Amino acid sequence: MRTGENHINGIFRIFILIAVVIGGVMPAYSQSNRKERRLIDAGNTLYRQQKYADAKVKYRDAFAAYPEGDVAKFNLGLCDIRMAEAIKDNDSIATKLKTEATRYLSEVAAKGKEKPALASKANYNLGNMQFQAENYREAINLYKQALRLDPSFSDARRNLRIAQLKQQQQNNDDQNKDDKQDQQDKQDQQDQQDQQQDQQQDQQNQQQDQQDQQPKENEISPQAAQQILNAVENNEQRARQSNNKGEKAQGGGGHLKKW
Repeated sequence: MRTGENHINGIFRIFILIAVVIGGVMPAYSQSNRKERRLIDAGNTLYRQQKYADAKVKYRDAFAAYPEGDVAKFNLGLCDIRMAEAIKDNDSIATKLKTEATRYLSEVAAKGKEKPALASKANYNLGNMQFQAENYREAINLYKQALRLDPSFSDARRNLRIAQLKQQQQNNDDQNKDDKQDQQDKQDQQDQQDQQQDQQQDQQNQQQDQQDQQPKENEISPQAAQQILNAVENNEQRARQSNNKGEKAQGGGGHLKKW
């Protein structure tokens, strides 16, 4: 069992970095205007140099030049993700960037019928964001959608499998936590019952002690009983003595003188 667990954990360690890699920025489509294509190309160059803030400016200009284009939105979403990853000391700004990235990519992901390849990559990157947030169930749904739009998308298929394994592991961990909590609840309940029984027993013992200390009604102490017994014996003895005297008196005057 431990061997299997170590194998799964090893898979996670090997592929975890691959799983969160953001898909590359996209070049402009041929149907866009020349200005938009030039700005997107310039933004892509800056993006590859990891100058994400500068690249974002170019993509915004490209979107302004051709608002119907979805490539600029897609690339803007990737810039926001990369910039959010680089921020470590300001969670509020990182959250704002991720929210903006989600909005851009979601708009592109909704274009599945018109642009399935681009929409597939948008779903893939949205899935990666959910994976990083450990929302594996939502990540699984997004990877599946990416594969529906592009069944040949091998990265999405690999990440889907990893997310499913992570979801299974998370479910097992949650179940173990629930089991431990149930055991703790039962133990707490038993402890409470034992405490109540102990309190009731203490109360009964106290009541019994109080009753033992109080004199009982009509109860005669051993000393009083002995005195009563002695008095009865004395009375009986005096009565016997009195009877004996009477019998002697009758015996002395019982013989009459004969004439």
